[in-house]
Amino acid sequence: MLTGNRYVGSNPTLSVLSMLRLIRGYYLGTPVFFLADVLFSFNVRVAFLDQWPAGKFVYYILAFVLGIIAWRRPEWTARVGLLESGTNVMLIILSVVVWYGSVLDAAGSDFAMPTAPASEALVNFVFSAAIAGISYTIQRARVPTIS
Repeated sequence: MLTGNRYVGSNPTLSVLSMLRLIRGYYLGTPVFFLADVLFSFNVRVAFLDQWPAGKFVYYILAFVLGIIAWRRPEWTARVGLLESGTNVMLIILSVVVWYGSVLDAAGSDFAMPTAPASEALVNFVFSAAIAGISYTIQRARVPTIS
């Protein structure tokens, strides 16, 4: 639990360090997500780009580069995590809104009903939201409060 700029019931330095390691590991582990996608069609990292394979490949590269940046510049890790995962969450939400709009279009016409978003999109959303939350928590821990 975070109060002010301190964690209650834990060592703040240890908590922040472990969260930073988790964020860096998430981005540096991008090749594992890429292999799971290519070899097993299990896409839980970039689910909103399933219709655009070239864009998905570029996103995997970008995520891995962000991991290298976070590893080389540890002070940027929380910002990198918040920026990328926040963007990822926004794009997932946008893809669901576009899908919903196409369902409404199909319902009022002779078009075929579009397929529902895959369950991997939900897993992608949970991963991205967790990284965004952790990154935000780290940012809040570093900002002193005025009492």
